[in-house]
Amino acid sequence: MSYSDIMSGLMLLFLFLLIAIISEAPENHSYEIADNYEFMKDDLYKELYREFKYDLPKWNAHIDKKTLIISFNEPEILFERGKDNLKPLFQNILDNFYPRYIKILSQKRFRINISEIRIEGHTSSEWNFNSTDHEAYINNMALSQRRTAGVLSYVLHLDNIPNYSWARNTVISVGYSSSKLKLISRNEDKDASRRVEFRVVTNAEDKLYELIEALSNKNNQYVKNDIDDEYLVKTIALRR
Repeated sequence: MSYSDIMSGLMLLFLFLLIAIISEAPENHSYEIADNYEFMKDDLYKELYREFKYDLPKWNAHIDKKTLIISFNEPEILFERGKDNLKPLFQNILDNFYPRYIKILSQKRFRINISEIRIEGHTSSEWNFNSTDHEAYINNMALSQRRTAGVLSYVLHLDNIPNYSWARNTVISVGYSSSKLKLISRNEDKDASRRVEFRVVTNAEDKLYELIEALSNKNNQYVKNDIDDEYLVKTIALRR
């Protein structure tokens, strides 16, 4: 089983748990948490889209409303084939993009709901003609990790980053090799698979624990009330 399959399974389990807990949690509290969380994501998407809507076509980039992922999809702009050095054009894009991106995410109303900002590197499944699938995957994993580490190093050395300390402690780099290929009619789109993505990871897990705590407090109150009622009945009986 691949790492991506395991993560997909865990996410599905997480969703089932969240649904089950919300159904049992105090109604007003669960609705308030869910509503606030969705409003935050919607507001963040609107802010990002408003900021970058004219730049995205020039950069051959896209922002996904559901996941809040910003994808840079033009491999000829990003890196040389099989290499990890950022091309000058990609550096220029990052100079323009990253400070504005962090300025939005570091606003208090957003950053309190953000646990990580991931720079994610993806490759095609290709390596060279005599490589096995396993060798190609391992080599592309190392390449994707070097590339995202290079992007992270580059943006951390920019001078005009707002809330720099928060950004430095929040932004990480991850390489996925060819584990998340882009497909067309079940066939690999090799150019689309070679991409760099900026992903906002929200603290949904913290929200789950908040709901669990609310449910636990509710159940504890029920137990306390039952004990109090039992004590009251026994007291009345003794007095009789």
